[in-house]
Amino acid sequence: MPEPSPPSPAAAPQFLERPAPSERAWLDLAAPTVHRAGVNLVTATADVSLTVRNEGSAPARDIRLAILLTSAQPGQDAVLDALYAEPVARPIVPPFTLAPGDEKVVRGLATMPREAIVALSAADRPMFVPVVALNAVYDAAGGAPGQTTAAFAVGVERADGAKLAPMWLDEPSRMYDAIAIRAHGTTVKR
Repeated sequence: MPEPSPPSPAAAPQFLERPAPSERAWLDLAAPTVHRAGVNLVTATADVSLTVRNEGSAPARDIRLAILLTSAQPGQDAVLDALYAEPVARPIVPPFTLAPGDEKVVRGLATMPREAIVALSAADRPMFVPVVALNAVYDAAGGAPGQTTAAFAVGVERADGAKLAPMWLDEPSRMYDAIAIRAHGTTVKR
């Protein structure tokens, strides 16, 4: 009697099949460098540079980058979501295109009016913790919108390096050169 043939392998379940990758751009915003930051009588300012990189398989066109300055505050996620929902009407540099694998370093000043600062309190002293919010909107492929966002708390670097010092609002206005950042909130790529 002949041996039975082994059963044919079952087809892979459809939920395990991956769809073919579509050609689209995906922007990455590297953690920025904040060269200087501080508060004067009229504004809070941060001098920021960052690298924008296209990690996708299609060109990213009409990239409009906003570098925004806000305050750390209660309800911060809602504040950031509102900033990211706004159109980038005044990009920090003119709109640009990045081919797949290309990157561009962008530098600009982010400012906010001093009266818009949300002061926090520590030991009965008013302090300001700046947050740099990055928002890149772009044409990801054939008119499909793309967006990448990220936020970073900014503070004065301390010798111990564990925590950042705030900018005290009860001290004379000044710019700080020894600045460091920490990721703040969630990065979004869509």
